[in-house]
Amino acid sequence: MRVNLNFIKFYANKSIFINRKFLLGHYFSFFFFNFFKTFLCGFLIKPYKLYIYIKNYFLHFCIYFLKNNFLSQFSTLSDICVVDFPQRLNFRFSVTYVLLSTLFNIRIFLSTFVSTFIPLISLCSFYSSSNWLEREVWDMFGIKFLLHFDLRRILNDYGFHGYPLRKDFPLIGYIELRYDDLLQSVCIELVEISQNFRFFKFENPWLNWR
Repeated sequence: MRVNLNFIKFYANKSIFINRKFLLGHYFSFFFFNFFKTFLCGFLIKPYKLYIYIKNYFLHFCIYFLKNNFLSQFSTLSDICVVDFPQRLNFRFSVTYVLLSTLFNIRIFLSTFVSTFIPLISLCSFYSSSNWLEREVWDMFGIKFLLHFDLRRILNDYGFHGYPLRKDFPLIGYIELRYDDLLQSVCIELVEISQNFRFFKFENPWLNWR
């Protein structure tokens, strides 16, 4: 049996607390790789964090397993992060679920890829915190969640048009609000840019930065 001496020297130079963190990271990486190897698209191991890229139609099953299995016990959903890649046609959005195990004090980043028209299954039956997080994702990016009991906008107006955090959304938006003195009310109109603001500079300021 061969023993990796570099592996032993690496842990010998660490404190007891850091050793515990590193050993837990390797334990969970071995555990997840053996249980999820049929569902995985990618796997990245770091000492304090684990990154798992999984197929979107197995996401609900994997999160259910991670929460209820006594070897993992990821009982807290910390955040849902989304990145928009408009150049991709099939898998435009990268959705990452940040799960925390308070028992083992370790985080896992579970990522999947979805397109504009493919919804995800809601996690409201697993985590109560996913209610507002999924509403924010729907409001900002337009990703739908099936079986969500209250999927509506949370930051923008109910009649807001578009999804602001998509990269193809214009910076000035589609509508503007102004107060009309004659009508003595707030008017909602389409955005109009006057001609004197339509001046474009095509030079690149980063070319001669030195």
